[in-house]
Amino acid sequence: MAQADEIIVNCGNSHVSANIFVSTPEGLLLKSSGLETLYHDLTKEDAWLDSLVTGLEKLSEKMSLKGEVRFIFPGNLLLTKTIRVPHVDEEKQRKIVAFELSQKMPFPLSELIWDYQIIDDDGVEEEVLAFAVKPEMAENFSEKMLNLGLIPRQITPAQVLDYSAIRGLLGDADDRSEVLTINIGAKSTTLLFINPTGFLIRTITIGGNALSQNISDALGITFEKAENLKKGYFSQEILLAEDDPSIEVIQNASNQFLARASQEITRSIVTYKRLKKGKSPQKIFLTGRGALLPNLAQYLIESQQLQVEYFDPLSSVTVGSEIKDKIKPLLPFMTSEAVGLARTIFNENPTDAGGSSSTINLLPESKIKSLGLKQKLPFISFALFIISLIPLPSIIKNHNYQAELRKYEDKISNKLSILEEEIAEQKLLHSELLFTQNFISEIQTSQAPLKGKIEGCWVIQDVINYIQGIITNEEIGDIWLDSFSLAKPLNKPYGISKEGENENFILTLSGRYLVRLNKETKQDEIRDQLIELDRTKKEKLTAYFSEIPLLSKIQRKTFSIEGKGDLFNRFFSHYEYEIVLDLK
Repeated sequence: MAQADEIIVNCGNSHVSANIFVSTPEGLLLKSSGLETLYHDLTKEDAWLDSLVTGLEKLSEKMSLKGEVRFIFPGNLLLTKTIRVPHVDEEKQRKIVAFELSQKMPFPLSELIWDYQIIDDDGVEEEVLAFAVKPEMAENFSEKMLNLGLIPRQITPAQVLDYSAIRGLLGDADDRSEVLTINIGAKSTTLLFINPTGFLIRTITIGGNALSQNISDALGITFEKAENLKKGYFSQEILLAEDDPSIEVIQNASNQFLARASQEITRSIVTYKRLKKGKSPQKIFLTGRGALLPNLAQYLIESQQLQVEYFDPLSSVTVGSEIKDKIKPLLPFMTSEAVGLARTIFNENPTDAGGSSSTINLLPESKIKSLGLKQKLPFISFALFIISLIPLPSIIKNHNYQAELRKYEDKISNKLSILEEEIAEQKLLHSELLFTQNFISEIQTSQAPLKGKIEGCWVIQDVINYIQGIITNEEIGDIWLDSFSLAKPLNKPYGISKEGENENFILTLSGRYLVRLNKETKQDEIRDQLIELDRTKKEKLTAYFSEIPLLSKIQRKTFSIEGKGDLFNRFFSHYEYEIVLDLK
Protein backbone atom coordinates (compact mmCIF):
# COMPACT_ATOMS: atom_id res chain seq x y z
CA MET A 1 0.00 0.00 0.00
CA ALA A 2 1.41 3.38 -1.01
CA GLN A 3 2.34 5.70 1.83
CA ALA A 4 0.67 9.10 2.05
CA ASP A 5 2.49 12.37 1.58
CA GLU A 6 4.09 13.87 4.68
CA ILE A 7 4.01 17.67 5.09
CA ILE A 8 6.88 18.93 7.26
CA VAL A 9 7.00 22.60 8.27
CA ASN A 10 10.26 23.93 9.74
CA CYS A 11 9.43 26.94 11.95
CA GLY A 12 12.70 28.88 12.04
CA ASN A 13 13.37 32.18 13.81
CA SER A 14 13.94 34.17 10.61
CA HIS A 15 12.07 32.05 8.04
CA VAL A 16 9.54 29.24 7.70
CA SER A 17 9.84 26.45 5.14
CA ALA A 18 7.48 23.70 4.07
CA ASN A 19 8.52 20.42 2.43
CA ILE A 20 6.32 17.60 1.15
CA PHE A 21 7.93 14.13 1.14
CA VAL A 22 6.75 10.75 -0.09
CA SER A 23 8.41 7.35 0.02
CA THR A 24 8.83 5.61 -3.35
CA PRO A 25 10.39 2.27 -4.33
CA GLU A 26 13.44 4.25 -5.44
CA GLY A 27 13.74 6.03 -2.08
CA LEU A 28 12.70 9.32 -0.54
CA LEU A 29 11.14 11.92 -2.90
CA LEU A 30 10.89 15.65 -2.15
CA LYS A 31 7.74 16.56 -4.10
CA SER A 32 7.46 20.23 -3.20
CA SER A 33 9.31 22.88 -1.19
CA GLY A 34 8.69 26.51 -0.29
CA LEU A 35 10.25 29.24 1.85
CA GLU A 36 8.95 32.48 3.35
CA THR A 37 11.04 35.06 5.23
CA LEU A 38 9.58 36.20 8.57
CA TYR A 39 9.38 39.96 8.97
CA HIS A 40 9.46 40.92 12.64
CA ASP A 41 11.83 42.23 15.27
CA LEU A 42 14.16 39.22 15.63
CA THR A 43 15.17 40.41 19.11
CA LYS A 44 11.57 40.02 20.41
CA GLU A 45 10.38 36.42 20.82
CA ASP A 46 6.75 37.54 21.40
CA ALA A 47 6.50 38.76 17.80
CA TRP A 48 7.62 35.43 16.32
CA LEU A 49 4.32 33.53 16.37
CA ASP A 50 2.25 36.23 14.62
CA SER A 51 4.96 36.59 11.97
CA LEU A 52 5.03 32.80 11.55
CA VAL A 53 1.26 32.69 11.00
CA THR A 54 1.56 35.38 8.32
CA GLY A 55 4.37 33.47 6.59
CA LEU A 56 2.46 30.17 6.72
CA GLU A 57 -0.62 31.82 5.25
CA LYS A 58 1.45 32.76 2.20
CA LEU A 59 3.08 29.30 2.00
CA SER A 60 -0.27 27.52 2.34
CA GLU A 61 -1.68 29.57 -0.52
CA LYS A 62 1.36 28.97 -2.77
CA MET A 63 1.72 25.25 -2.03
CA SER A 64 -1.96 24.39 -1.32
CA LEU A 65 -1.04 23.10 2.14
CA LYS A 66 -3.82 21.48 4.17
CA GLY A 67 -4.39 18.47 6.39
CA GLU A 68 -2.01 16.86 8.85
CA VAL A 69 1.38 18.55 9.32
CA ARG A 70 4.51 17.80 11.33
CA PHE A 71 6.10 20.93 12.79
CA ILE A 72 9.76 21.49 13.68
CA PHE A 73 10.37 23.98 16.50
CA PRO A 74 13.53 26.10 16.98
CA GLY A 75 15.53 25.30 20.10
CA ASN A 76 15.17 28.75 21.70
CA LEU A 77 11.43 28.09 22.31
CA LEU A 78 12.10 24.90 24.26
CA LEU A 79 13.64 23.84 27.57
CA THR A 80 16.46 21.35 26.96
CA LYS A 81 18.26 19.07 29.42
CA THR A 82 20.76 16.22 29.04
CA ILE A 83 20.85 13.58 31.77
CA ARG A 84 22.38 10.13 32.31
CA VAL A 85 20.27 7.24 33.61
CA PRO A 86 20.95 3.51 34.15
CA HIS A 87 20.28 1.17 31.23
CA VAL A 88 16.88 -0.42 32.03
CA ASP A 89 13.91 -2.00 30.26
CA GLU A 90 11.73 0.32 28.19
CA GLU A 91 8.71 0.03 30.52
CA LYS A 92 10.81 1.33 33.46
CA GLN A 93 12.77 3.83 31.43
CA ARG A 94 10.24 6.71 31.34
CA LYS A 95 9.70 6.61 35.13
CA ILE A 96 13.44 6.86 35.78
CA VAL A 97 13.83 9.64 33.21
CA ALA A 98 10.90 11.53 34.76
CA PHE A 99 12.44 11.29 38.23
CA GLU A 100 15.88 12.49 37.11
CA LEU A 101 14.40 15.19 34.90
CA SER A 102 12.24 16.57 37.72
CA GLN A 103 15.48 17.42 39.58
CA LYS A 104 16.86 19.37 36.60
CA MET A 105 13.95 21.30 35.09
CA PRO A 106 13.21 24.84 36.38
CA PHE A 107 9.47 24.00 36.45
CA PRO A 108 7.56 20.94 37.75
CA LEU A 109 7.10 18.32 35.02
CA SER A 110 3.32 18.40 35.67
CA GLU A 111 3.34 21.98 34.33
CA LEU A 112 5.20 21.06 31.13
CA ILE A 113 4.73 18.98 27.99
CA TRP A 114 7.91 16.92 27.70
CA ASP A 115 9.44 14.06 25.79
CA TYR A 116 12.90 12.55 25.42
CA GLN A 117 15.21 10.56 23.18
CA ILE A 118 18.10 8.20 23.96
CA ILE A 119 21.14 9.71 22.25
CA ASP A 120 23.89 7.40 23.57
CA ASP A 121 23.87 3.93 25.11
CA ASP A 122 26.97 1.99 26.14
CA GLY A 123 25.00 -0.87 27.70
CA VAL A 124 25.53 0.40 31.26
CA GLU A 125 24.26 3.94 31.13
CA GLU A 126 22.03 5.81 28.70
CA GLU A 127 22.42 9.46 27.81
CA VAL A 128 19.03 11.10 27.48
CA LEU A 129 18.20 14.35 25.71
CA ALA A 130 14.89 15.79 26.97
CA PHE A 131 12.83 18.69 25.64
CA ALA A 132 9.90 20.50 27.23
CA VAL A 133 7.51 23.29 26.31
CA LYS A 134 4.90 25.16 28.32
CA PRO A 135 1.35 23.92 27.54
CA GLU A 136 0.02 27.41 26.83
CA MET A 137 2.67 27.91 24.15
CA ALA A 138 1.91 24.59 22.44
CA GLU A 139 -1.87 25.08 22.76
CA ASN A 140 -1.74 28.61 21.34
CA PHE A 141 0.46 27.44 18.46
CA SER A 142 -1.83 24.48 17.71
CA GLU A 143 -4.97 26.63 17.69
CA LYS A 144 -3.42 29.11 15.26
CA MET A 145 -2.35 26.27 12.96
CA LEU A 146 -5.85 24.76 13.03
CA ASN A 147 -7.25 28.16 12.04
CA LEU A 148 -5.01 27.96 8.95
CA GLY A 149 -6.37 24.52 8.08
CA LEU A 150 -3.15 22.78 9.20
CA ILE A 151 -3.77 19.95 11.65
CA PRO A 152 -0.72 19.48 13.94
CA ARG A 153 0.34 15.86 14.10
CA GLN A 154 3.73 16.39 15.72
CA ILE A 155 5.84 19.13 17.28
CA THR A 156 9.49 18.11 17.41
CA PRO A 157 12.72 20.02 18.20
CA ALA A 158 15.10 20.86 15.37
CA GLN A 159 18.34 19.94 17.18
CA VAL A 160 17.95 16.13 17.02
CA LEU A 161 16.89 15.82 13.38
CA ASP A 162 20.24 16.39 11.67
CA TYR A 163 21.37 13.03 13.08
CA SER A 164 19.02 10.98 10.87
CA ALA A 165 19.94 13.06 7.83
CA ILE A 166 23.68 12.57 8.43
CA ARG A 167 23.27 8.83 9.05
CA GLY A 168 21.44 8.60 5.73
CA LEU A 169 24.50 10.15 4.05
CA LEU A 170 27.19 8.17 5.91
CA GLY A 171 25.51 4.74 5.72
CA ASP A 172 26.71 1.61 7.51
CA ALA A 173 30.23 1.92 6.13
CA ASP A 174 30.99 4.88 8.39
CA ASP A 175 29.41 3.54 11.60
CA ARG A 176 32.75 3.93 13.42
CA SER A 177 33.46 7.46 12.26
CA GLU A 178 33.44 10.54 14.50
CA VAL A 179 31.71 13.42 12.72
CA LEU A 180 30.79 16.97 13.75
CA THR A 181 27.83 18.69 12.08
CA ILE A 182 27.55 22.48 12.51
CA ASN A 183 24.06 23.87 11.82
CA ILE A 184 24.16 27.68 11.89
CA GLY A 185 20.77 29.29 12.47
CA ALA A 186 19.55 32.83 13.12
CA LYS A 187 19.80 32.85 16.93
CA SER A 188 22.05 29.90 17.72
CA THR A 189 24.33 27.25 16.28
CA THR A 190 23.84 23.53 16.97
CA LEU A 191 26.92 21.29 17.19
CA LEU A 192 26.07 17.63 16.59
CA PHE A 193 28.86 15.16 17.51
CA ILE A 194 28.12 11.76 15.95
CA ASN A 195 29.94 8.68 17.29
CA PRO A 196 29.53 4.89 16.98
CA THR A 197 27.23 4.63 20.04
CA GLY A 198 25.05 7.68 19.40
CA PHE A 199 25.42 11.42 19.32
CA LEU A 200 25.96 14.46 21.54
CA ILE A 201 24.41 17.89 21.04
CA ARG A 202 25.76 21.24 22.16
CA THR A 203 24.10 24.58 21.38
CA ILE A 204 26.09 27.81 21.30
CA THR A 205 24.35 31.19 21.34
CA ILE A 206 25.96 32.47 18.16
CA GLY A 207 23.94 32.74 14.98
CA GLY A 208 23.36 34.92 11.96
CA ASN A 209 21.74 37.56 14.19
CA ALA A 210 25.09 38.14 15.93
CA LEU A 211 26.68 39.14 12.62
CA SER A 212 23.74 41.45 11.85
CA GLN A 213 24.07 43.05 15.29
CA ASN A 214 27.80 43.66 14.72
CA ILE A 215 27.01 45.42 11.42
CA SER A 216 24.21 47.40 13.09
CA ASP A 217 26.51 48.61 15.89
CA ALA A 218 29.35 49.49 13.52
CA LEU A 219 27.23 51.42 11.00
CA GLY A 220 24.82 52.95 13.52
CA ILE A 221 21.75 51.59 11.72
CA THR A 222 18.78 49.58 12.93
CA PHE A 223 18.99 45.80 13.27
CA GLU A 224 16.46 45.29 10.44
CA LYS A 225 18.49 47.43 8.03
CA ALA A 226 21.68 45.60 9.03
CA GLU A 227 19.98 42.23 8.42
CA ASN A 228 18.85 43.27 4.94
CA LEU A 229 22.30 44.71 4.15
CA LYS A 230 23.99 41.47 5.27
CA LYS A 231 21.74 39.23 3.18
CA GLY A 232 21.90 41.52 0.14
CA TYR A 233 25.69 41.96 0.26
CA PHE A 234 26.62 38.30 0.72
CA SER A 235 24.06 37.14 -1.87
CA GLN A 236 25.33 39.88 -4.23
CA GLU A 237 21.83 41.30 -4.60
CA ILE A 238 23.26 44.56 -3.23
CA LEU A 239 26.39 45.82 -5.03
CA LEU A 240 28.49 48.39 -3.15
CA ALA A 241 31.12 50.65 -4.71
CA GLU A 242 34.73 49.58 -4.15
CA ASP A 243 35.44 52.65 -2.02
CA ASP A 244 32.25 52.32 0.04
CA PRO A 245 33.29 52.29 3.73
CA SER A 246 30.45 49.85 4.47
CA ILE A 247 32.42 47.05 2.79
CA GLU A 248 35.22 47.25 5.35
CA VAL A 249 32.67 47.37 8.18
CA ILE A 250 30.89 44.25 6.89
CA GLN A 251 34.17 42.37 6.40
CA ASN A 252 35.37 43.29 9.91
CA ALA A 253 32.04 42.19 11.39
CA SER A 254 32.25 38.93 9.41
CA ASN A 255 35.79 38.27 10.68
CA GLN A 256 34.69 38.92 14.26
CA PHE A 257 31.81 36.47 13.83
CA LEU A 258 34.10 33.78 12.35
CA ALA A 259 36.66 34.21 15.14
CA ARG A 260 34.07 34.01 17.91
CA ALA A 261 32.28 31.01 16.36
CA SER A 262 35.59 29.19 15.86
CA GLN A 263 36.55 29.76 19.51
CA GLU A 264 33.25 28.28 20.72
CA ILE A 265 33.60 25.32 18.36
CA THR A 266 37.14 24.69 19.66
CA ARG A 267 35.90 24.75 23.27
CA SER A 268 33.12 22.32 22.40
CA ILE A 269 35.54 19.92 20.68
CA VAL A 270 37.84 20.02 23.73
CA THR A 271 34.87 19.23 25.99
CA TYR A 272 33.80 16.40 23.68
CA LYS A 273 37.31 14.89 23.70
CA ARG A 274 37.32 14.98 27.49
CA LEU A 275 33.94 13.22 27.66
CA LYS A 276 34.91 10.63 25.02
CA LYS A 277 38.38 9.97 26.47
CA GLY A 278 40.41 11.53 23.70
CA LYS A 279 38.25 10.78 20.69
CA SER A 280 37.67 13.74 18.39
CA PRO A 281 35.79 14.44 15.15
CA GLN A 282 37.51 13.48 11.90
CA LYS A 283 35.35 15.63 9.65
CA ILE A 284 33.06 18.68 9.87
CA PHE A 285 29.81 19.07 7.94
CA LEU A 286 28.30 22.56 7.54
CA THR A 287 24.57 23.16 7.14
CA GLY A 288 21.93 25.79 7.90
CA ARG A 289 21.41 29.09 6.08
CA GLY A 290 24.13 30.70 8.22
CA ALA A 291 26.63 28.37 6.52
CA LEU A 292 26.24 30.50 3.37
CA LEU A 293 28.66 33.03 4.91
CA PRO A 294 31.64 33.34 2.52
CA ASN A 295 35.03 32.01 3.71
CA LEU A 296 33.41 30.04 6.56
CA ALA A 297 34.63 26.63 5.38
CA GLN A 298 38.19 27.83 4.68
CA TYR A 299 38.35 29.59 8.06
CA LEU A 300 37.31 26.40 9.89
CA ILE A 301 39.79 24.30 7.90
CA GLU A 302 42.62 26.59 9.00
CA SER A 303 41.46 27.06 12.61
CA GLN A 304 40.35 23.45 13.36
CA GLN A 305 42.79 21.56 11.12
CA LEU A 306 39.96 19.27 10.02
CA GLN A 307 38.33 18.35 6.73
CA VAL A 308 35.29 20.60 6.20
CA GLU A 309 32.45 19.91 3.75
CA TYR A 310 29.06 21.43 3.08
CA PHE A 311 26.41 18.85 3.96
CA ASP A 312 23.90 18.16 1.19
CA PRO A 313 20.93 16.35 2.80
CA LEU A 314 19.39 15.88 -0.66
CA SER A 315 22.29 13.83 -2.03
CA SER A 316 20.28 10.64 -1.45
CA VAL A 317 16.85 12.23 -2.02
CA THR A 318 15.09 12.66 -5.36
CA VAL A 319 14.04 16.26 -5.98
CA GLY A 320 10.65 16.52 -7.69
CA SER A 321 10.11 18.34 -10.96
CA GLU A 322 7.53 20.68 -9.38
CA ILE A 323 10.19 22.47 -7.31
CA LYS A 324 11.11 25.83 -8.83
CA ASP A 325 14.67 26.46 -10.02
CA LYS A 326 14.84 29.68 -7.97
CA ILE A 327 14.73 27.82 -4.65
CA LYS A 328 16.93 24.82 -5.60
CA PRO A 329 20.28 26.46 -4.64
CA LEU A 330 18.92 27.09 -1.11
CA LEU A 331 17.55 23.57 -0.56
CA PRO A 332 20.78 21.98 0.81
CA PHE A 333 20.99 24.72 3.45
CA MET A 334 17.34 24.65 4.59
CA THR A 335 16.21 21.00 4.44
CA SER A 336 18.56 19.03 6.70
CA GLU A 337 16.11 18.90 9.65
CA ALA A 338 13.15 18.15 7.38
CA VAL A 339 15.04 15.34 5.59
CA GLY A 340 16.08 13.89 8.98
CA LEU A 341 12.45 13.83 10.16
CA ALA A 342 11.25 12.37 6.87
CA ARG A 343 13.84 9.57 7.06
CA THR A 344 12.62 8.66 10.54
CA ILE A 345 8.95 8.77 9.52
CA PHE A 346 9.51 6.50 6.51
CA ASN A 347 12.07 4.38 8.42
CA GLU A 348 14.82 5.14 5.91
CA ASN A 349 17.57 4.45 8.50
CA PRO A 350 16.52 1.20 10.24
CA THR A 351 20.08 0.44 11.39
CA ASP A 352 20.87 3.78 13.04
CA ALA A 353 23.47 3.36 15.75
CA GLY A 354 22.73 4.73 19.17
CA GLY A 355 19.69 6.83 18.32
CA SER A 356 16.08 5.92 18.93
CA SER A 357 14.03 5.30 15.83
CA SER A 358 11.16 7.34 17.27
CA THR A 359 11.03 11.11 17.27
CA ILE A 360 10.09 13.50 20.03
CA ASN A 361 6.52 14.81 20.05
CA LEU A 362 5.61 17.88 22.14
CA LEU A 363 2.06 18.14 20.80
CA PRO A 364 -0.48 18.60 23.65
CA GLU A 365 -2.24 15.36 24.56
CA SER A 366 -5.65 16.93 23.98
CA LYS A 367 -4.70 17.68 20.36
CA ILE A 368 -3.48 14.10 19.82
CA LYS A 369 -6.82 12.72 21.09
CA SER A 370 -8.86 15.11 18.95
CA LEU A 371 -6.75 14.16 15.93
CA GLY A 372 -7.46 10.47 16.57
CA LEU A 373 -11.18 11.21 16.77
CA LYS A 374 -11.09 13.13 13.49
CA GLN A 375 -9.39 10.18 11.82
CA LYS A 376 -12.14 7.83 13.06
CA LEU A 377 -15.07 10.10 12.17
CA PRO A 378 -15.49 8.80 8.58
CA PHE A 379 -15.69 5.19 9.84
CA ILE A 380 -18.11 6.14 12.63
CA SER A 381 -20.32 8.03 10.15
CA PHE A 382 -20.33 5.07 7.77
CA ALA A 383 -21.23 2.68 10.59
CA LEU A 384 -24.10 4.91 11.68
CA PHE A 385 -25.34 5.07 8.12
CA ILE A 386 -25.37 1.26 7.85
CA ILE A 387 -27.22 0.97 11.15
CA SER A 388 -29.80 3.49 9.98
CA LEU A 389 -30.64 1.21 7.06
CA ILE A 390 -31.66 -1.70 9.31
CA PRO A 391 -35.48 -2.11 9.21
CA LEU A 392 -37.29 -1.41 12.48
CA PRO A 393 -40.49 -3.53 12.29
CA SER A 394 -39.83 -5.24 15.60
CA ILE A 395 -39.50 -1.88 17.38
CA ILE A 396 -42.70 -0.55 15.79
CA LYS A 397 -44.62 -3.61 16.96
CA ASN A 398 -43.55 -3.07 20.55
CA HIS A 399 -46.59 -2.25 22.72
CA ASN A 400 -44.51 -0.01 24.97
CA TYR A 401 -43.20 2.14 22.11
CA GLN A 402 -45.19 5.23 23.13
CA ALA A 403 -44.06 4.94 26.74
CA GLU A 404 -40.41 4.68 25.66
CA LEU A 405 -40.80 7.78 23.55
CA ARG A 406 -42.21 9.74 26.49
CA LYS A 407 -39.29 8.67 28.70
CA TYR A 408 -36.88 9.72 25.98
CA GLU A 409 -38.69 13.07 25.65
CA ASP A 410 -38.34 13.66 29.39
CA LYS A 411 -34.66 12.83 29.26
CA ILE A 412 -34.11 15.25 26.38
CA SER A 413 -36.01 17.97 28.26
CA ASN A 414 -33.79 17.51 31.31
CA LYS A 415 -30.65 17.74 29.16
CA LEU A 416 -32.07 20.82 27.46
CA SER A 417 -32.60 22.51 30.83
CA ILE A 418 -29.02 21.73 31.83
CA LEU A 419 -27.72 23.10 28.51
CA GLU A 420 -29.76 26.31 28.94
CA GLU A 421 -28.14 26.83 32.34
CA GLU A 422 -24.70 26.27 30.84
CA ILE A 423 -25.49 28.74 28.03
CA ALA A 424 -26.51 31.35 30.61
CA GLU A 425 -23.17 30.82 32.42
CA GLN A 426 -21.28 31.14 29.14
CA LYS A 427 -23.09 34.39 28.34
CA LEU A 428 -22.05 35.76 31.74
CA LEU A 429 -18.43 34.77 31.06
CA HIS A 430 -18.70 36.35 27.61
CA SER A 431 -19.86 39.66 29.08
CA GLU A 432 -16.93 39.59 31.52
CA LEU A 433 -14.57 38.91 28.62
CA LEU A 434 -15.99 41.87 26.67
CA PHE A 435 -15.47 44.10 29.71
CA THR A 436 -11.84 42.95 29.96
CA GLN A 437 -11.27 43.57 26.25
CA ASN A 438 -12.75 47.07 26.49
CA PHE A 439 -10.64 47.80 29.56
CA ILE A 440 -7.47 46.73 27.72
CA SER A 441 -8.47 48.85 24.72
CA GLU A 442 -8.91 51.91 26.95
CA ILE A 443 -5.46 51.37 28.49
CA GLN A 444 -3.86 51.06 25.04
CA THR A 445 -5.62 54.25 23.90
CA SER A 446 -4.45 56.18 26.96
CA GLN A 447 -0.86 55.05 26.39
CA ALA A 448 -0.85 55.98 22.68
CA PRO A 449 0.47 59.57 23.19
CA LEU A 450 3.40 58.30 25.28
CA LYS A 451 4.19 55.66 22.67
CA GLY A 452 4.08 58.33 19.97
CA LYS A 453 6.52 60.55 21.85
CA ILE A 454 8.95 57.67 22.38
CA GLU A 455 8.83 56.67 18.68
CA GLY A 456 9.26 60.32 17.65
CA CYS A 457 12.43 60.64 19.74
CA TRP A 458 13.99 57.64 18.00
CA VAL A 459 13.03 59.03 14.58
CA ILE A 460 14.67 62.39 15.36
CA GLN A 461 17.79 60.59 16.63
CA ASP A 462 18.09 58.74 13.27
CA VAL A 463 17.91 62.09 11.44
CA ILE A 464 20.60 63.66 13.67
CA ASN A 465 22.90 60.63 13.28
CA TYR A 466 22.56 60.81 9.50
CA ILE A 467 23.35 64.54 9.37
CA GLN A 468 26.43 64.08 11.55
CA GLY A 469 27.72 61.61 9.00
CA ILE A 470 28.37 64.40 6.50
CA ILE A 471 31.38 65.58 8.50
CA THR A 472 33.17 62.27 7.97
CA ASN A 473 31.91 61.72 4.41
CA GLU A 474 35.05 61.35 2.32
CA GLU A 475 33.23 61.78 -0.98
CA ILE A 476 32.18 65.37 -0.10
CA GLY A 477 34.99 66.30 2.32
CA ASP A 478 36.03 69.61 3.92
CA ILE A 479 32.59 70.52 5.18
CA TRP A 480 31.21 71.63 8.51
CA LEU A 481 27.93 72.71 10.07
CA ASP A 482 27.36 76.20 11.48
CA SER A 483 23.77 75.78 12.60
CA PHE A 484 21.15 73.05 12.92
CA SER A 485 17.52 73.34 13.97
CA LEU A 486 14.47 71.10 13.90
CA ALA A 487 11.15 72.90 14.32
CA LYS A 488 7.97 71.03 15.15
CA PRO A 489 4.54 72.16 13.90
CA LEU A 490 2.76 74.74 16.03
CA ASN A 491 0.64 73.30 18.87
CA LYS A 492 1.87 69.80 18.08
CA PRO A 493 3.76 67.56 20.57
CA TYR A 494 6.76 65.56 19.42
CA GLY A 495 5.76 62.10 18.27
CA ILE A 496 3.95 60.19 15.58
CA SER A 497 0.68 61.75 14.44
CA LYS A 498 -2.66 60.02 14.37
CA GLU A 499 -3.93 58.26 11.25
CA GLY A 500 -4.72 60.76 8.49
CA GLU A 501 -2.80 63.69 10.02
CA ASN A 502 0.38 65.25 8.69
CA GLU A 503 3.44 65.47 10.92
CA ASN A 504 5.81 67.73 8.97
CA PHE A 505 8.95 69.02 10.73
CA ILE A 506 11.14 71.78 9.30
CA LEU A 507 14.85 70.94 9.41
CA THR A 508 17.13 73.97 8.82
CA LEU A 509 20.84 73.43 8.18
CA SER A 510 23.60 75.90 7.35
CA GLY A 511 27.35 75.71 7.14
CA ARG A 512 30.36 76.08 4.88
CA TYR A 513 32.49 73.88 2.73
CA LEU A 514 35.99 74.29 1.40
CA VAL A 515 36.77 74.07 -2.33
CA ARG A 516 40.25 72.64 -2.87
CA LEU A 517 42.15 73.64 -6.02
CA ASN A 518 44.57 71.42 -7.80
CA LYS A 519 48.11 72.65 -7.10
CA GLU A 520 48.86 72.60 -10.83
CA THR A 521 45.96 74.94 -11.71
CA LYS A 522 47.10 77.91 -13.77
CA GLN A 523 46.41 81.44 -12.52
CA ASP A 524 44.05 82.36 -15.37
CA GLU A 525 42.05 79.12 -14.84
CA ILE A 526 41.52 79.51 -11.07
CA ARG A 527 38.15 81.26 -11.28
CA ASP A 528 36.62 78.77 -13.73
CA GLN A 529 38.05 75.85 -11.80
CA LEU A 530 36.59 77.16 -8.53
CA ILE A 531 33.15 77.58 -10.09
CA GLU A 532 33.19 74.03 -11.51
CA LEU A 533 34.39 72.45 -8.25
CA ASP A 534 31.83 74.50 -6.32
CA ARG A 535 29.05 73.20 -8.57
CA THR A 536 30.18 69.62 -8.07
CA LYS A 537 30.15 70.03 -4.28
CA LYS A 538 26.66 71.52 -4.39
CA GLU A 539 25.37 68.48 -6.30
CA LYS A 540 27.00 65.99 -3.91
CA LEU A 541 25.76 67.90 -0.88
CA THR A 542 22.20 68.05 -2.21
CA ALA A 543 22.33 64.33 -3.11
CA TYR A 544 23.48 63.51 0.42
CA PHE A 545 20.73 65.54 2.08
CA SER A 546 18.16 64.00 -0.28
CA GLU A 547 18.75 60.67 1.53
CA ILE A 548 17.88 62.02 5.01
CA PRO A 549 15.47 59.54 6.71
CA LEU A 550 11.77 60.49 6.44
CA LEU A 551 12.53 63.31 3.95
CA SER A 552 9.41 64.74 2.36
CA LYS A 553 11.06 67.41 0.21
CA ILE A 554 13.88 69.95 0.13
CA GLN A 555 11.87 73.15 0.47
CA ARG A 556 14.71 75.61 0.01
CA LYS A 557 18.43 75.53 -0.67
CA THR A 558 20.71 78.58 -0.82
CA PHE A 559 24.39 78.82 -1.68
CA SER A 560 26.58 81.94 -1.25
CA ILE A 561 29.98 82.32 -2.82
CA GLU A 562 30.15 85.94 -1.69
CA GLY A 563 29.02 87.62 1.49
CA LYS A 564 28.53 84.65 3.81
CA GLY A 565 30.90 82.75 1.56
CA ASP A 566 34.17 83.82 -0.02
CA LEU A 567 34.87 81.47 -2.91
CA PHE A 568 37.32 83.47 -5.00
CA ASN A 569 39.51 84.83 -2.19
CA ARG A 570 39.37 82.23 0.59
CA PHE A 571 38.00 79.28 -1.38
CA PHE A 572 34.90 78.48 0.68
CA SER A 573 31.13 78.74 0.06
CA HIS A 574 28.20 79.05 2.41
CA TYR A 575 25.12 76.80 2.16
CA GLU A 576 21.70 76.77 3.79
CA TYR A 577 18.95 74.13 3.44
CA GLU A 578 15.36 74.08 4.59
CA ILE A 579 14.06 70.50 4.53
CA VAL A 580 10.57 69.16 5.26
CA LEU A 581 10.47 65.85 7.18
CA ASP A 582 7.37 63.69 7.42
CA LEU A 583 7.61 61.72 10.70
CA LYS A 584 4.93 59.33 9.50
